[in-house]
Amino acid sequence: MFSAARILALRKSKGMSQEVLAEQSGVSLRTIQRVEQGETVPRGHTVQALAAALQVSLEDLRHEAPPTGPELPVLPPVPAPTLRDDPEFLQLLNLSALSFLVLPFLNLVVPWLLWRARRYRTAHVAALGRRVLGFQLLWQVASFFAFLLAVGAQVVARRYQVVLPGVFLGVLVLTYVANVLTVVYYQRELRRGRLDVYRYRL
Repeated sequence: MFSAARILALRKSKGMSQEVLAEQSGVSLRTIQRVEQGETVPRGHTVQALAAALQVSLEDLRHEAPPTGPELPVLPPVPAPTLRDDPEFLQLLNLSALSFLVLPFLNLVVPWLLWRARRYRTAHVAALGRRVLGFQLLWQVASFFAFLLAVGAQVVARRYQVVLPGVFLGVLVLTYVANVLTVVYYQRELRRGRLDVYRYRL
């Protein structure tokens, strides 16, 4: 069982705020607050992300380390690395999704490379990168099924000897335009300083 007190103690020993831990681990601030208050037990990816951000093993999060040998002097906490603000990089990360206009699947590869390179050094990159990649992955899947529907429509049309000209081109144009407009819209939001992008509420 993972210890909320242990996670809290490790975070404080490294001089990290809950906000910095959330940024570096990719775990939401609310989840970290609930874990440290004992309201929820972290599992799976959450535990691994917290351990990686705190630079400890999974076993270190389970319980207080048993005392071994004489007491060692308490060292001052190591200050956590400060994430620097870089609004231009956030905009670049968002715009990199448009690379699908050059080659398919670059909209996943290029943002992933940028996210991976700066997620621990630049503020908000960890969260924004995941949301950009999540949307682009969703778009890829939706586009695939849209083309499957187009194929089905063509099969049914041929059975009834009906011609559907340009159906594949229409699907291609609609899906590409939808992606471009979404990226451009959120680019404008990022320029206004709004970071809560690519979030959808039902």
